Amino acid sequence: MKKSPLLALSLLAFGATNSFAVLAWTLGDADTPGRGAGNVDIRNFYGPAGDVFFAQEAGNNNLPGNPDNEPINQQADDDYYFAGAYNNQVDGGAAYIPVGIVASHERTLERAVTNGDGVNRFHFNFAGFHQPTDVFTVSFGMIDLDQGGGGTSPGQYDFTLSVNGVNLGNFTHTAATINTPFVSDPFTLADVNGTAGADDDNYVELVATNPGTTARWSNFDYIRMDYTPVPEPSSLGFLALAAGGLALIRRRRS
Repeated sequence: MKKSPLLALSLLAFGATNSFAVLAWTLGDADTPGRGAGNVDIRNFYGPAGDVFFAQEAGNNNLPGNPDNEPINQQADDDYYFAGAYNNQVDGGAAYIPVGIVASHERTLERAVTNGDGVNRFHFNFAGFHQPTDVFTVSFGMIDLDQGGGGTSPGQYDFTLSVNGVNLGNFTHTAATINTPFVSDPFTLADVNGTAGADDDNYVELVATNPGTTARWSNFDYIRMDYTPVPEPSSLGFLALAAGGLALIRRRRS
């Protein structure tokens, strides 16, 4: 992804402050490897927490998917929805009809990627308090990698991560990366055609492929979005100057 001038300034300001990332939403718990008993794990969105069932996958489907799948194996589709209003398509791809109002967080999501089902999407609204300079990242982890397939090379899944159709990272998952975080490129609202507080159908998409390898499936541990609040552009010059001044003082003291 080509970094926008605003993102470049936001990252400069981030480096000149002691800001820490804040959770936007999560499915699963990044702090505890594995998942809860019965494939039930934490779900958290802008504060409220609840349970979500990681269900055995049910095959591929097109957008927009079903926002109210039962917490039963093979009942989840590729599209998980947090509670919100989904009236506007913003991904720039093929036209589809968004689902409208989703009254409560969906209880079920697909638990894994497989040879026949490597697509997962996670739908959300950007909260109204976000600023144009906020810097976002998406991260995810995998808890295993089955290698019982008939490929000619060791098991591997290649992931492409995008938000609203904008590619934000490519990752290779092998036995060596089990329980290892994968983190997207940083982005701002403008980079992904996002609008704070709008009833847009924003979504993270993970697409996994395993051409020629022995991989058959791999289970998600978690997927989450974080953001770092960054000052408005009018403050960025001051922060950059302050960072430069601190560096000069440190050089003089050394």
